[in-house]
Amino acid sequence: MTSKKSYILAGAVALGVTAWMLSDNIFGSAPTAEAEIDSAEDAAKKTPQFIVSAVRVENQPITQVVRANGFSEAEFVVTVSAKTSGEIVKIGSKEGSDVKKGDVLVQLDSGTLPEQIRAARANLEVAKKRQEVAARLAKENFSAPLEQAERAADYQNALVQLTLLQEQLDDTVIASPVSGHLETLHVEAGERMRSDMPAATILGLDTLSVVVAVPQTDIANINIGNAVTLLVSGVKRQGKVTKIAAQSNAATRTFEVTIDMPNSDRLLRAGMSVEATIDTGVVTAFGVSPAHLSVTENGQLMAKVSRGDLVHLVPVEVVRTGAELVFVSGLDNGTILLTVGQAFVSAGDAVTYSLASAS
Repeated sequence: MTSKKSYILAGAVALGVTAWMLSDNIFGSAPTAEAEIDSAEDAAKKTPQFIVSAVRVENQPITQVVRANGFSEAEFVVTVSAKTSGEIVKIGSKEGSDVKKGDVLVQLDSGTLPEQIRAARANLEVAKKRQEVAARLAKENFSAPLEQAERAADYQNALVQLTLLQEQLDDTVIASPVSGHLETLHVEAGERMRSDMPAATILGLDTLSVVVAVPQTDIANINIGNAVTLLVSGVKRQGKVTKIAAQSNAATRTFEVTIDMPNSDRLLRAGMSVEATIDTGVVTAFGVSPAHLSVTENGQLMAKVSRGDLVHLVPVEVVRTGAELVFVSGLDNGTILLTVGQAFVSAGDAVTYSLASAS
């Protein structure tokens, strides 16, 4: 009897298992382990994991600048040379001093030129009187036209001779052609100068020219007349752009930009290192910590924002950098910018944020 009951129980269990297996096909299969994992990932992506800090964008006017380094140069460098030969009898100005236009730098021995000039003036007076007599006689028909022409030629020759002698005398005085700083005297008293020999070098220091190298990515933003703040050894100056090179430096691919820098107090000198901040206009921008921005593989700077509680990437451009913040353009006023914690969310993620003050 007991054996018969065991067979009946075993048959009932087998029938139950068969019915359960058939129910999968009739009523649908149970979820697999892989499907359960995918479903969990989707749910996690749509469900905020933690709270990200955020600020509401409020743009403000920011002066856009281009920063560059360079060196100061004299506004002009003039080398004064002798126009005639002669012995130096006097040095008229001191090396290292300021000179005015017309100041005597070097005096050469004039030799017999003063006597020659006096004789040439007397000869000119005689020629003039003879020309006047010939003209009166011609009116009375007592002088031939040929004689009158000869007297006029004599007068012109005498005038030319006097002019040449006077120029030679003037050339014995080497004067400054400009007002500036007498940087170098190339000669000494008692030395004999030759024609075209350098006598002095004069620098223009009341205004210095600053030449800075600007990268090709920034050169299009600079225009003639742009205001510039210049820093030289702790001294601040305001200048303006006066020249922009049309061709880049072949080695550095940078463009030379020339800036005029006032220096009437002579505190600055030529050849000093200069930091230039060129004002290229005003744009609206928002200040954010560099840590709250990201960079794509192609180098594009991006900001993460919340729209409809989902993360979106917005491209931005740096307008100006500061000690702690960078000012970027490309974000509309009112945009929710994700800050602390933004590195842990990606585009398309659901996000819960805590709004903080923009300051």
